[in-house]
Amino acid sequence: MTGSTPDTAKSYRFAIGLTLCMFAIWGLAHRLFDTLLPDFATALSLNDAQQSLAGWALSFGYCLMALPAALISRNFGYKSGVVFGLGTFAVGMFVFYPAAAQHAFGFFLLAAVTIGSGLAILEVSADPLVVRLGPKQTAVRRLNIAQALNPVGVIGGFFLGQYLLTKTAMHPAADLANTLVTPLCFIGAGVLAFAFLVDNTKFPPVAIERVARDDKTVKSFKPLYAHRLFMLGAGALFLCSAAQVVLWGFTIRFAMAEVAGMTTATAKDVVLWSLFAFTIGRFAGTALMYKFDPAILLAIFAGGGSIATAIAAGCGGVTGVQCLVAASFFLSIVFPTIFASSIRDLGADTKTGSAMLMFAAGSGAAVLALLNVVTTPATVQYVMAVPSLCFAAIAVFALVFRRADKAIGQ
Repeated sequence: MTGSTPDTAKSYRFAIGLTLCMFAIWGLAHRLFDTLLPDFATALSLNDAQQSLAGWALSFGYCLMALPAALISRNFGYKSGVVFGLGTFAVGMFVFYPAAAQHAFGFFLLAAVTIGSGLAILEVSADPLVVRLGPKQTAVRRLNIAQALNPVGVIGGFFLGQYLLTKTAMHPAADLANTLVTPLCFIGAGVLAFAFLVDNTKFPPVAIERVARDDKTVKSFKPLYAHRLFMLGAGALFLCSAAQVVLWGFTIRFAMAEVAGMTTATAKDVVLWSLFAFTIGRFAGTALMYKFDPAILLAIFAGGGSIATAIAAGCGGVTGVQCLVAASFFLSIVFPTIFASSIRDLGADTKTGSAMLMFAAGSGAAVLALLNVVTTPATVQYVMAVPSLCFAAIAVFALVFRRADKAIGQ
């Protein structure tokens, strides 16, 4: 914690532990939604356009609430933002019940948007809280440590989703929606209980800081537009999000199109190996930050991701699939490193900056929606040129940021 003694920090270990658990929660939520979406589409008789819209609805929720989340964290504190985000996420899980009971596509969209909104509020509050729980010199490493739990949740969401799909296979198709929604409601109840635990746990003073009543949130956005490095960071996060959604969104289609005899089940194994590579990369990258400059590591990892996806786009086949798995390894530290680097020097504008960064990240999902419309089985291989270019631009950002950071340090 900023300006605190080690003994004081020890007194907040449980609160810090709860904060870290949140990173696993939203990782689980994202992967579980993506895993169950095709079966929900079958249960609700959705066409391809509706299924694509449902997949984008979660990201729309991010964009919808990312900027308003600054109002919550500024006026009520990070802790209140976390509790509100968890509560909103839980409500979204409960909305799946009327969606299943009435086979209503509108309720399904509402559930997805609500979950995305809750996760946006949660991230806007939890990410900067971790950044501020210590000296700014170690902020990037600290957020990477916290974010290392995110892929653990992602893998948990993958296996939970597969387990639920296995269970639903034993029930008639007419009961599919109701079979899927029951465990989701239990998850919602568990998240509400977790929110109650957070609300009744003592957090460090930085978690409950509030701005003065006359400090208008709307006015807090303007100074950030003049902050060159921050705006570059926002652009880099947009590119990071675009690279991630395209890389993971097209992995199954790429594998099935490029490898003869590849089945959907086998292609899902490629996704699983990608998630494992992502997890290993995040832990390995974080460990390396104890020895090397995070900006240099960001440039190396982004460069590696650019090369891997470029080879996938150029070669295709089994080599291309292997390169996609490698690209997930290099993707691992990109988001938290950009995020922490962009906000660690913002001071009083940290909360507003976090909201703007999350909005930029949420907007990146629009790239996947666009590519879904224009991509055909014959061109799916070349889609990987998009994340390659995104990674390359992020590597340039890392080098620019390091040069500017060194200049400030001198």
